Amino acid sequence: MKQLIAMFVLVGSMGLSQSAWAQEAPAAPTVSMPASPAVQAAPAATPPAPAAAPADMSTGTLVVEITPYTSEKPLPAKIEQQLKSAAVEFGVRDHQVVFSTVAKQFIDFPLSHMVRYGQSETLALPPGEYRITGIGLEVSFGFNVQKILNKGAFVNEDVMSFTIEPGKTTTLVIHSVYGRDTAGLNAFYLPNLMASVRGEAGSTPEQALNVRGEHSIAWPDYHGSLKFIAK
Repeated sequence: MKQLIAMFVLVGSMGLSQSAWAQEAPAAPTVSMPASPAVQAAPAATPPAPAAAPADMSTGTLVVEITPYTSEKPLPAKIEQQLKSAAVEFGVRDHQVVFSTVAKQFIDFPLSHMVRYGQSETLALPPGEYRITGIGLEVSFGFNVQKILNKGAFVNEDVMSFTIEPGKTTTLVIHSVYGRDTAGLNAFYLPNLMASVRGEAGSTPEQALNVRGEHSIAWPDYHGSLKFIAK
């Protein structure tokens, strides 16, 4: 039986840096006095300690943390080997974050970030509320790509949200749980992406991003901006 798996590509991460500055007070002048065993020149004044750099309040920090994957059942050795180089793909634009297990050529959104399992990426973002959308695909067999998409692809629009605050860090934790599905004689191993938000107040419960539910929009019924339509 042929076994297939959805794989991803890696893009470099972007980091944040911060610089410090210091201001040194001039030394007090030395006063000349008539020679006397009881009178000496005044010692130089001790300069003040360097001032701390002010926090950058124009942006906040988002850390996207991709935990090591798990699986519902033991994975075949061939699949385990393939997952050593796998990653999770996502994009951020206009206060929207999108995760997709549908190939990017069918998505009209810049899925320009990819993080390998067990790693993280740090982004500087404008403050405000961000909405997360997940695009998923249920396995089906067919020779026509559009028919496969129409039958199995769906959009979970604005499934959860988080807030970026000036000068503060918010962590989006993504846990991938692999499960086995079949179509015809083929076995597929695709991840269910479970997301939680960790901040100063603690962590939110995990929320599935790419699992079909009652609020999922089937691919033929979705007419939003995330679907690529060839012109």
